[in-house]
Amino acid sequence: MVNFDLDQLKVGENWVVVGRKDGYDIHGRNIAPGDGWCRAMYAPECAWPRGADLCVLVEWHPCLKAGSNWAVRLEAVTTALRSLDYVVEHAGRPVDPTLDLRANLLVYRMEPGKAPPQRPQDAWTHVPPRRTAPYSWHETSPQDQVSKVLRDTKAARNGSRLVVWDIESALWPPRASSCTLVRWWPTPGAPSRAIHEGLREFTSAARDAGYCTRLQECPIPDAIEDVDLLVYREADSTSPA
Repeated sequence: MVNFDLDQLKVGENWVVVGRKDGYDIHGRNIAPGDGWCRAMYAPECAWPRGADLCVLVEWHPCLKAGSNWAVRLEAVTTALRSLDYVVEHAGRPVDPTLDLRANLLVYRMEPGKAPPQRPQDAWTHVPPRRTAPYSWHETSPQDQVSKVLRDTKAARNGSRLVVWDIESALWPPRASSCTLVRWWPTPGAPSRAIHEGLREFTSAARDAGYCTRLQECPIPDAIEDVDLLVYREADSTSPA
């Protein structure tokens, strides 16, 4: 839906057919030189702002050939989306046009009658700079640290699978200094009680290690194949020993 709106606003990818070859259409982007293009990306529900009933991450990609004025273009995209009653936030790590290949916007709509959550002024100041070097042999990535904490739990051992990913800083909770996305596949056919017990165990293990957790706001359905949660460290949290 958001990608459709971006195209209608002339700030999306605007794919068009530019020819045919071997019986197939050839597609290209119909974008003015210098404008760049946007696309809406999936955002896990556990990362949605509280009270939102729709949320995506919108990427803006600058036109590298003609050059783009980042500030002007981002403001144009922001204004256009807000005209369709979306809430648009410049969330996460500040954009550096000299280092970043794109800019991210958090785009969402609130449930009827609810106001957008008020973010603290220092919501994103604790996000560390983008890492440009790989982790060396004596370092441990935030994903590996969280994975080690959760894999020792009974829920992880008894479940089908547990995966820990990096996640765009625009989806981090306010005042987080690190954050990962955890996806857990319980045992197929596991009852709702077992799933909630497993999530409580993850929360307890993460808390004991100095982390916070965040689940989706809507109730988790009884029949579910996998469930997501954020595991993050707040800026003033005590580091684990």
